[in-house]
Amino acid sequence: MKYFTPEEMKPSEKTLELIRRIARTCNLMKKSGKDGVLCLN
Repeated sequence: MKYFTPEEMKPSEKTLELIRRIARTCNLMKKSGKDGVLCLN
């Protein structure tokens, strides 16, 4: 299946990095079985 995203709709690399960071943090919290607060500065 092909996905099409117009150029103006693509998020910046900075936004993608933030999403990756959040995903990694949530994944680590889930694996460790701990609930926590995610703080972004």
